[in-house]
Amino acid sequence: MTKSKAAFLFASQTLGKQRLYLWTFTFRELLAVNETRKRWNHLLTLLLRQWPNLQGLRVFELHREHGLHVHLVTNQFIDVKRARELAAQSGWGRIHVTPMPSEHCGYLAKYLSKDRPECLYRWRLWAGFGKGWEWTKVKDVIQDSVFSRVYRACKEWRGWVGRGHFFKRMELVRRVMISTIEYGWRVGRGPEARPYSDDDEAILTGLLPVEVEEFGKNFV
Repeated sequence: MTKSKAAFLFASQTLGKQRLYLWTFTFRELLAVNETRKRWNHLLTLLLRQWPNLQGLRVFELHREHGLHVHLVTNQFIDVKRARELAAQSGWGRIHVTPMPSEHCGYLAKYLSKDRPECLYRWRLWAGFGKGWEWTKVKDVIQDSVFSRVYRACKEWRGWVGRGHFFKRMELVRRVMISTIEYGWRVGRGPEARPYSDDDEAILTGLLPVEVEEFGKNFV
């Protein structure tokens, strides 16, 4: 499961524990992806202006023949007639809505598991909207792998902020991970389970030898 899919499922659970409503917005004609996104932003502005307390999740689905569709999950029912009027005002075509149990959000999550089309590169395939609730974001999902645990320990050790020096950071993490596996250290710790800050960087990155016999059984 991708981090994006996991974050979406967590967010859907936060949105509603009981019944949700699934909306699908489409066009009569095939539009360019960028034009579709502009019209969606316009429609969302109108929806939130009409229903200020509206909360939900939006998912983009790129259909091979019909272009970009927008699926919406809301935790309240809104007037379909008025929603259609707003959709027409912002250049949309058909609208379909149906009640949906919260556990069926996996239906939308499947679109987040597909290979991302090139035209959607750098786009958020899903997003939350509305005031008064906090949805889970992709950055909130932590993958528990050896690499991710070593990365978090290195980040704390070196005080990394922002995204600068990405390749240098990845090289440091890679070297520390190799040492962790080679010498059997506890993941996220150096020799004898010491914090990285208590050891020489040359030891942690394998530039100085470590006695394997001394630390060879601490890997967990």
